[in-house]
Amino acid sequence: MTNKMLKFVKIGQQTPPKRKVGFRKQDFKEIYDEYINEKAEEQSSRCSQCGVPFCQVHCPLSNNIPDWLKLTAEGRLKEAYELSQSTNNMPEVCGRICPQDRLCEGNCVIEQSGHGTVTIGSVEKYITDNAWEQGWVKPIQVNQEKNQSVGIIGAGPAGLAAAEQLRKSGYKITVYDRYDRAGGLLIYGIPNFKLEKEIVERRTKLLKDGGIEFVQNFEVGKDATLDQLRKRHDAILIATGVYKAREVRLKGHDLDNIVFFLNHLQNKNFFHLRLLIFHLNQ
Repeated sequence: MTNKMLKFVKIGQQTPPKRKVGFRKQDFKEIYDEYINEKAEEQSSRCSQCGVPFCQVHCPLSNNIPDWLKLTAEGRLKEAYELSQSTNNMPEVCGRICPQDRLCEGNCVIEQSGHGTVTIGSVEKYITDNAWEQGWVKPIQVNQEKNQSVGIIGAGPAGLAAAEQLRKSGYKITVYDRYDRAGGLLIYGIPNFKLEKEIVERRTKLLKDGGIEFVQNFEVGKDATLDQLRKRHDAILIATGVYKAREVRLKGHDLDNIVFFLNHLQNKNFFHLRLLIFHLNQ
C-alpha cells in the first residue's frame, strides 16, 4: 500500500488552481478549476489510511472517504465514484459546499500532525464530475414498480434525496415545490461562485429521467390543501427546508436597518446585486 498511499511526507497539500480573476469577473462562476487527473491521484495518495478514519467519523453521511481516496490514487476512478455515491445522493454538491474545514478535512490525522489535510472535498468533486463526463452517472433503474405513491413537499436537498431513495425502492414519486426550479437553497440560496446552477439542474434532470415527477410553482394551501394531497398519495413527506435567516447575537444586532442577506440570496435579481458589490469594491 505504501507505494500508492501515505505520501503526505513527500507530497505537499495542493488545492485546485483558482480561475483567473478576469474570467471570474465576467461570469461569477465557480472560483476553482478542476484537478487534472494526475494531480487528483497525487493528492489522494497523501491519505494516511489510518486505522480509525476520523474523516469518516466526522462526516454526517459516514462517507467511506479513505477507500475512495485509495481508489482515486490507483486511477480506479469509476470504482471511486461508485463508492462515493453509495452513501451520498449528491456527491458533486457536497464536494463543493460541505464545510470540509470543520468536518472531514478538519479532523484529518495528517492535518492534526501539521502536514496539511488531504483535500477531500476537491477530490470528491473531481471524481464525480469526471463520472458525469464519462457517462457513468445513470438514471434510476427500478427493478419492481410498487403500486403506491409518495408525495414530497419541498424540492430542496432533503426532498430530492428522499425522492431518489424512495424511487429506487419502486415507489411512484411526485415532488411539489413553490419555486420554478427544483433545488431549494441549492438554487436560491448559494451563489454560482460556490455552486453553479447547472450542477443542481443536471441532478434534477437525472431524477426526472428516473421517473420522478416534479410539480413546480405549487404552493400547499393555495393550489391544494394538505388533506387533498393526502388523498392523492399513500404517504406524504414534508421537506420544506429552512428559509429563515439565523440571527447572530452580536452587539448592535437589533439596530434599525439591519437586514438578513438570505433574503437577497433568494432574490432572482441577485446577479445585479453582485455586480453592484463588485464595483463598490474596485
